[in-house]
Amino acid sequence: MTDPIKVAVLGMAHDHLWGNLKELADQEGASLVGGADPNPVLQDRFRERSGCDQVYGEYEALLDAQTPDAAFVFSATAHHAPIVELCAARGIHAMVEKPMAATLEQADRMLTAAQRHQICLMVNWPTAWSRPLHTAHRLVGEGAIGQLWQLTWRGGHCGPDELGCSDEFCDFLFDAQLNGAGAFNDYSGYGASLCVHFLGRPHSVVAMAGRLLKTHLPVDDNGIMVLRYPQALCRLEMSWTEAVPHVPPHDVVLYGTEGTMVVWNQVTVYTRQNREGTEVKLDELPASQRNATTHFLHCIRSGQPPQGTTNATQSRHAQEIMEAGLQAATSGVEVSLPIEGHLFRA
Repeated sequence: MTDPIKVAVLGMAHDHLWGNLKELADQEGASLVGGADPNPVLQDRFRERSGCDQVYGEYEALLDAQTPDAAFVFSATAHHAPIVELCAARGIHAMVEKPMAATLEQADRMLTAAQRHQICLMVNWPTAWSRPLHTAHRLVGEGAIGQLWQLTWRGGHCGPDELGCSDEFCDFLFDAQLNGAGAFNDYSGYGASLCVHFLGRPHSVVAMAGRLLKTHLPVDDNGIMVLRYPQALCRLEMSWTEAVPHVPPHDVVLYGTEGTMVVWNQVTVYTRQNREGTEVKLDELPASQRNATTHFLHCIRSGQPPQGTTNATQSRHAQEIMEAGLQAATSGVEVSLPIEGHLFRA
């Protein structure tokens, strides 16, 4: 595609939208042609923050009037699937904000629609644009710490309500149907997507989750998952109850047979020969992977699939881990992968 790419916004409830619109404004060869959301408050916010007056209450009305080439989907997570299906049937490429969906069944619907209609479907994990994680992935692939046998990850903060997220964002995050769960689904996908990126799909998952402190919420506020691989284990933690957010820093720690790698704002490698550790110079991100908008537009123009964790198939694998984790947390038993019950009649 060489003509300017017309981008529409379908759904505005997710607060990450506004940063992506700033990225879009900086792009050459692409333009914002309109936005749609049934909520009048969000419509007004979109007009104010984007400067775009083409605002609609229904998605189909925008698509009919503006005929966009691509869509940013920032609705409630459970609404991703019907919006992507709507776009795919019209040949419109779609980027959805993380996680891919609220359930594995929804993720499979999205992947099926994208493949059937041959559109680009990308999932924006903000961690995909991390230079430290990009550097760490290269180093692990090069054998810098030997065979990787464990990844530990923690994500979370004091909670969306205390953090200052918008009311509209909190409304769906605190809805088990719209979000899939609470803190568990808000953050487990980050860790699951990294496990898939570094180690592939696990064989099984065990998990626990619960509402420990935020009894004013109708969903969980904390969770833990352990992923089992033939020769590796991963531990993921999710929280909405940190009294002091991100203290200590939520380092990603990679354990290998020959060393350990700690990843946060920098990458430090410790080995048997260098127990004091060395801070590694960070790789520059490829020009086409500087941020979500740049990569999405690049994939549309080039026909290349989204890379790394943003790839829809990889994101579907992360969704499967999330689904297994929720099943394990509610049943109290280890859940084996693949999960396929949703493929058959209830």
